[in-house]
Amino acid sequence: MAPRLRKRLGISHVSPPAGHDPEELQRKIASLPTLPGVYLFKGKGNEVLYVGKAKRLDQRVRSHFQSPDQIGPKQVALIRKVQDLDFIAVDSEGDALLLEATLVREHQPPYNIRLKDDKRYPYIRVSWQEAYPRMSLVRRIERDGARYFGPYTEVKALRDLLRMTQTIFPMRSCHDIDAHIAAHRECLDFHIGRCTGPCIAMQSHADYRAMVDQFCDFLAGKREDVVRRLQAMQADAVARLEYERAARIRDQTRGIESILARQRMVDLTGPEADVVGVAREGEAACAVILKVRERRVLSRDVRWLQGTEAADEAEILRSFLTLYYTRVEQIPGSVLLEVEPHELNLLEQVLATISPTPVRVRTARGAVERALVRTARRNASLLLGRESEGDGDRPLRPNEFDEALELQRELGLTHLPRRIRCFDVSTIQGRHTVASMVTFRDGSPFKTEYRRFRIESVPGQDDFASMSEAVARHAARVEAGEIEPADLIVIDGGVGQLEAARQAAAGSPLEAVPFIGLAKRLEEIMIPGRPDSLLLPRRSPAVKLLMRIRDEAHRFAIGYHRALRTKAARVSALDEIPGLGPKRRALLLRKFGSLDRIRRQPVEAIASVPGIGPRMAERILRGVGPTNGTAA
Repeated sequence: MAPRLRKRLGISHVSPPAGHDPEELQRKIASLPTLPGVYLFKGKGNEVLYVGKAKRLDQRVRSHFQSPDQIGPKQVALIRKVQDLDFIAVDSEGDALLLEATLVREHQPPYNIRLKDDKRYPYIRVSWQEAYPRMSLVRRIERDGARYFGPYTEVKALRDLLRMTQTIFPMRSCHDIDAHIAAHRECLDFHIGRCTGPCIAMQSHADYRAMVDQFCDFLAGKREDVVRRLQAMQADAVARLEYERAARIRDQTRGIESILARQRMVDLTGPEADVVGVAREGEAACAVILKVRERRVLSRDVRWLQGTEAADEAEILRSFLTLYYTRVEQIPGSVLLEVEPHELNLLEQVLATISPTPVRVRTARGAVERALVRTARRNASLLLGRESEGDGDRPLRPNEFDEALELQRELGLTHLPRRIRCFDVSTIQGRHTVASMVTFRDGSPFKTEYRRFRIESVPGQDDFASMSEAVARHAARVEAGEIEPADLIVIDGGVGQLEAARQAAAGSPLEAVPFIGLAKRLEEIMIPGRPDSLLLPRRSPAVKLLMRIRDEAHRFAIGYHRALRTKAARVSALDEIPGLGPKRRALLLRKFGSLDRIRRQPVEAIASVPGIGPRMAERILRGVGPTNGTAA
């Protein structure tokens, strides 16, 4: 490009990649309009590298092409890869912000801040447009008249929610209710209490629609309002002497009240808000959204972000809030943050266009709001691994986090269990009893912290005492500072082994570590102080993690036990030969390698070992077994 044209465009420096026509790119930059819009930088294969929005396209795009000392290293790397440029002009900067979010989700450009796995989370769909609506799970929103709730990033929490609501709001699940109405035949769900049978007129159309409306309000967080309406409906049913209907409504009310009793109350200035906390670690960042409805913390949403390494917190927040709230179906009246995001006024304008009610985005005020924001940020930091009580040397991957989080939730642990140890005892009729200890860190074997124990103080077969010795020896090493304590200790065995392990840990640093036991049926988990065992689905992430750890401990123990048996069998036969001392036994094993190879040697080969003559060689072969006269 001619220097005069570059000066007129305000471009001080361009670093085009090799093989690129710089004149064509400069002509495109020169022809950009002065309108608001979105621009796309593209690479050699026409892939989208970066999506940006602009109040004025011409000025914003030129700002990327400055000297390297005026832009960051990430911008320099981006500009060196740019081969082409596209733009889309729109009417306002707000429209540009919305379009930017859409294009970032669609193309996932590597130089943008973006939500990870943005398309995989499920929504609850209620087919409101049908006469008798049904509930289903979907992963895409369609403009079909249905009502959508979500997305739900924690699938375990979603399963729990649906399990509870299915009994409170027994909606139909059949795909073709018209066929059931025509046949006047109910389905299995009706007989097991999962549907009220509107197809056979067991519930009126008006009552069914009212129940679906209450279900939608329940999902939207208006749970106390649902309770008040149900109580009024129950009183009306009693007044009409409709006692079966009144009893059904009473059960619905009690179910919702039991859920409300488990949810934390907070004293916010408004009844509903999303509380957002963000933590970052290198290229990754995690955002946690605490959803407060009717002054109760209903749920937690977790989102992972990428491409954050060159951005400050205010920029990360602006990008995240735009990407997140242009996808959710309900936006609360307030969004509370720790710091103010970039372009706050523009962000509020955009949210106002997609929400039926005004949305205020602001920093937390007062002790209660600040405490909630700190809680959200603390959760995000723990999920990233920055503040984990275990090793925080790298962020947890989403699947590792799902396993650890479910284990923490199901066991009631105070910390995320990133370092887990498992003990197993192996013996055959009390001979060569050994124990193994394996360590998993962030869901994977951490073999530098594997240990094996040859049980020495226990005569005969006593699994309880053997487990006690292994745990006590490990506790001594932890107390001496030779090894880090775990976040969770798993005992492969029943109540007896678990109690023996806990008693061995008493008075040591291990006393503060949670212990659990695994019964023969893997899904049965024993927790100290709990009268019944905990049963989890075999496909749950927590059970899969425990299965890997238990199997590895078993493999490690069996391997050590087998090695000891082999060694004992080899040495014991030589031990019983009169006149053969330890030095000559060692020479034999060093030369031939194993008892089996000694057994296959001729007398002459055995006699050639220093210190062993023909007569001793014959005695050795008689002691270890018959010779076949062939060399190995």
